[in-house]
Amino acid sequence: ELDNLHWLKSIVSKELDLRPTSLVGIGKNSVIIRSESGKPVAYATLTNRWQGSEINSVLVDPDHRGKGLSHKLLSKINQSRVFCYTRNSRLQSALVKAGYSRKLFPGIIATLNLVFTRTGLLMWMFATFDFKRIFHQIINLPKYKLYMKKIDDKIIR
Repeated sequence: ELDNLHWLKSIVSKELDLRPTSLVGIGKNSVIIRSESGKPVAYATLTNRWQGSEINSVLVDPDHRGKGLSHKLLSKINQSRVFCYTRNSRLQSALVKAGYSRKLFPGIIATLNLVFTRTGLLMWMFATFDFKRIFHQIINLPKYKLYMKKIDDKIIR
């Protein structure tokens, strides 16, 4: 388990779009895909946002990208109402192929939850002097797009 966490933190430390490395963990809402040798090669995690679950992270080891692992991760997410903010065009494509559609608003309760948690996250980044990540995320904020999962061929509004 410690090897999994070490791998995860090493990947997250290089990805400024993601939460700070100090806040990354593996829990019951995490999905991990392993190579034939048993080493982790892909990871996703979900967070309850009261009005659905948010995909917080989708990571694929750089040596294993282009092999459909993000599609495999998304297929393992079984919640009925799921959304994801991303600016990564490859992930956006995978989300659409997995039945997600582009939206502008996740709902009032989910938005309030996001504002509260993102404020806490920003405060944590200030407290840990993670200014590079703060600056990167603020500059790129307008580029993030929301995708939501379809339920029974009806798009969640």
